[in-house]
Amino acid sequence: MPPQALALAFAASIYPPAVAAVIALGRGEQVRSRVFAFVLAAALTTYAIGAAMLFALEGIGATRRSDVSLSSGVYIALGVLLMLLAVRLQRRRHRPTKDEGAEKGPSKIDRYLQSRRLAFVLGITLYILPSPIYAGAVKAIVDARLSTGAELIALAVAVAVMLWMIEIPMLMLVIVPARAAQGLDAINRWFARNGRTVAIVLSAAAGVYLVIKGATDLGG
Repeated sequence: MPPQALALAFAASIYPPAVAAVIALGRGEQVRSRVFAFVLAAALTTYAIGAAMLFALEGIGATRRSDVSLSSGVYIALGVLLMLLAVRLQRRRHRPTKDEGAEKGPSKIDRYLQSRRLAFVLGITLYILPSPIYAGAVKAIVDARLSTGAELIALAVAVAVMLWMIEIPMLMLVIVPARAAQGLDAINRWFARNGRTVAIVLSAAAGVYLVIKGATDLGG
């Protein structure tokens, strides 16, 4: 398993909306089944998209063993995209929202709390669009020159690492639901205050890393 793929998967795991979704699904009836449906959908969606990206990168020859220039270009493009995302998030930090000060109605996540089927749909919805950091993790797996079977196993490990922020709350809600709810609510409040800052730092750091990685491969 490429260590850079694990590091990028961990960086991609910081996803406050998914944590909020697990906490919200942990309230009410059928907690275990609804939370499990959400995490299962997130895992299947993330793995399927990762496998599609993996085979697509190999299909177009964007690997170090096939075309160093194209492979490096993918890294640099992902890095630039992440740095632009960090800049955009920073600019939006101080921009007042249209609804600021207004009374808010139910969130979009709240609409998916009624059933296992809707919880499953929510898991797909939140993870259907892969982040550039996750794409970088998949690219690192492709460049490790593994067999197809080993690549798919490495991808499964990367997905497990990427989803730890919803996997651990799921286990907590299943094992100790009453005690978990209070602690998870505190975590959710922390992310509400600091989530944007964390996203900016991770996006910028991962972007710089991927640009340097691409430039180094290109120069080497």
